[in-house]
Amino acid sequence: MKTKLSLLFVATIGFFANAQNSDACTETLSLMGSSVRANDPAGYDYLATLRKDCASFDKRVYSYGEFAIKQKIERVEGAEKEKYVRDLMSFYDENLTYFPETAGSVDMKKGLTLFNYKVGNNEEIFAFLDKAFKTDKENFDSTRALYAYFEIFVNDYKGEKKGITLQQVFDKYDDIYEKLALQEKEYSDAKDVLIAKEEAGQELDTKEAKAKGKYEANLEDIAIVTSSMDGIIVQLSSCDKLIPFYQKSFDENVGNKQWLLRAADRLEAKECDGDPLFSKISEALYKLDPSAEAAYKLGVVEYQKKNITKAMSYFNQAADLFTDSGKKANVYMKMATIYSRSSKSQARNYARKALQAKPSYGRAYMLIGDLYAGSLNDCGTDPFSKRAIYWLAAQYCDKAASVDSSLRGTASSRAANYRASAPSRAEIFNHKDGNMSGKRISFNCWVGESVTVPSL
Repeated sequence: MKTKLSLLFVATIGFFANAQNSDACTETLSLMGSSVRANDPAGYDYLATLRKDCASFDKRVYSYGEFAIKQKIERVEGAEKEKYVRDLMSFYDENLTYFPETAGSVDMKKGLTLFNYKVGNNEEIFAFLDKAFKTDKENFDSTRALYAYFEIFVNDYKGEKKGITLQQVFDKYDDIYEKLALQEKEYSDAKDVLIAKEEAGQELDTKEAKAKGKYEANLEDIAIVTSSMDGIIVQLSSCDKLIPFYQKSFDENVGNKQWLLRAADRLEAKECDGDPLFSKISEALYKLDPSAEAAYKLGVVEYQKKNITKAMSYFNQAADLFTDSGKKANVYMKMATIYSRSSKSQARNYARKALQAKPSYGRAYMLIGDLYAGSLNDCGTDPFSKRAIYWLAAQYCDKAASVDSSLRGTASSRAANYRASAPSRAEIFNHKDGNMSGKRISFNCWVGESVTVPSL
């Protein structure tokens, strides 16, 4: 009986101790959160208590705690700065231990932390990033970390370190670019769903509007990183370097689909697709696997040969085979661009197909706007109605800016230029038929649309 009472006493004491500890952890976590939001250095002190006594209490220990340590880092310099940077790296390990589902790629975070705060050396940074990319690519989701990973690798190649070859640089570029493309597709597809909802006349709720803004910001980051990577690689991949480089390796890779596709991609990107080597690689790729990518490359080959009908046949085959909406839209846009030189209506048809495949494809809206602006002398019966086409062209550029944030500056500027070329306020008010504000003007030409005269 005495033993049972003793055990009950111990259990009761343990229960109250845990309850008290939980209350203390809750209070300290709350204080740290408030301090972090106020950028108060006390946040780091509260975190120290939480790491010691409440490490497994709540995942917010680590979400708030990361900010607390970063705020500490921003307040110090020199050796003190490195001390807290290293502390942040250890903190990521603690997060992984207690809440692995929220930890993300710890090695990526460590490498990026060193890179961002300029601590350690490139070899250490690269080791973390390389390990993360090779073992946990799915969670390697920082565009800045991907750029750092590539930049260090290229600098090692330029410095003739580690025996890195040009082919390995190209392979690293392709591997990272493919990862960025997957991220771009994820964000872009999610954004397309929201755009489709808006197109249907439904207003986005607060959560959806916030998500759309986040997707746009992420897409802009990806665009910046890919552009920066292209800027680095362009110095290493001019046609006079690429053609002999790939010619030398063609025979040994004629059965290697990935090599053929990547070589064709790079030659096309560098506008080396007029060289016979591009044709040879594309034909080998199609023979090996008549995929969407291979059909597209043969379309480029035939277009370079001025065989437009045959080129369009391959492009249509590629568009039919592609299941990825972005790639399908790219093919249709290629066709629209080609037709823009000979048939405006056909060009618009394919631009619209691109938009059907991908509603956020802003370049297609811009092309339609340019086609309309280029129809000044095809539509209208007098100078006023002819120049009214510029209002319609501007509307399409506005649409491009609204669906694709990466084009916002260019599209908005073009829309402004078109509106500047449209009839002026004086012309609207002094028209021979009276004030034209608010009236609709129809374009009974190939355009087949109308526009409302604005009230300027």
